[in-house]
Amino acid sequence: MTASATAPTREKAERAREDCEYVRSLLNVRQPQFAAALEAAARKPLRDHGTVCASSQRSSQPGWALLAGAGRPAALAAGQTCELRVGPEFFYLGSDAGTLTVRRGPAPDGDAVVTMPAGTLYSLLTGQTTVTGAVRHSTVNGDTEIARRALEPLAAVLAKPAPSPASKPTGI
Repeated sequence: MTASATAPTREKAERAREDCEYVRSLLNVRQPQFAAALEAAARKPLRDHGTVCASSQRSSQPGWALLAGAGRPAALAAGQTCELRVGPEFFYLGSDAGTLTVRRGPAPDGDAVVTMPAGTLYSLLTGQTTVTGAVRHSTVNGDTEIARRALEPLAAVLAKPAPSPASKPTGI
């Protein structure tokens, strides 16, 4: 895919994030109790899944959870890649213009390969463990610092809303 073909996709994704943040801020102002209940309900299945069902590889869906980290600021240099293996699934973590990219499949010529159980990934995503803790409970082949930089945007990504530069949506 060329840079010109991905630009509209990135713009749509950014607009969607901005819209989501705007709706979330309206909900927090106008219906704070409902907003708190909704956010707690949204986090509960992933939190429970990471602590209760992590041994069931068939029921884990790490790809869906990893989407929450895509687009967050990443300290990976251009061209650095990390392959993340969670059970039978492989993901390719990289960066584009300083933000994390997540793709399904193995990383071509990955600088690091991280193999972790689903429970460790969900604990990282929900903030129950740190990047250091996740790396400690994983197997890392290759450059450990690149692995840490690739995992950093995923830390507690499901425990707090993504930062948004805009306070109101575009295109609604």
